[in-house]
Amino acid sequence: MSPSRPLSLALLLAMPAALSCRPAPRPPAEAEASAGAPLGAADLAAIGAADSAFEAATNAGDAEGVVEVYASDASLLPPNVPGMKGTDAIRGFWGGFLAAYDVRMELQTDQTDGRGDLAYVVGRYRFTGTPKTKGPPEIKDEGKFVEVIRRQADGSWKYVVDIYNSDLPVK
Repeated sequence: MSPSRPLSLALLLAMPAALSCRPAPRPPAEAEASAGAPLGAADLAAIGAADSAFEAATNAGDAEGVVEVYASDASLLPPNVPGMKGTDAIRGFWGGFLAAYDVRMELQTDQTDGRGDLAYVVGRYRFTGTPKTKGPPEIKDEGKFVEVIRRQADGSWKYVVDIYNSDLPVK
């Protein structure tokens, strides 16, 4: 008998015991419940309302209105600058930008999906920033964005991650 034969026999005998330790597959309803329910029409409408509120506040130059759509622990990941986290950092970014520019923002949602209290939105943006003072040039940009959005304790949906980048070539 070769030395590998007892090892092979031991592995073969141990297989049924090892396989019996796997959890049984969960029924589809139980698996769905543990992952969270699919988004309903009210959830999708509330998520769309968050994007509409962001767009309206940006166009109104209302930095506080923009900040309101972000969760207090949110991350903002704009292009060409380090990411930022939290209300104060996000307020500083948008407040500075909206203080310097009159903005015309258009958002187009391409996809919204999620389960339970977490969702994501994929879309496109187009904006023009007209300087409020002489000096800085007008900014025109268009690109794409991804938002991770979470239902808050009060039932509202707020951005927890917001990342966007331009489709335009670098000048």
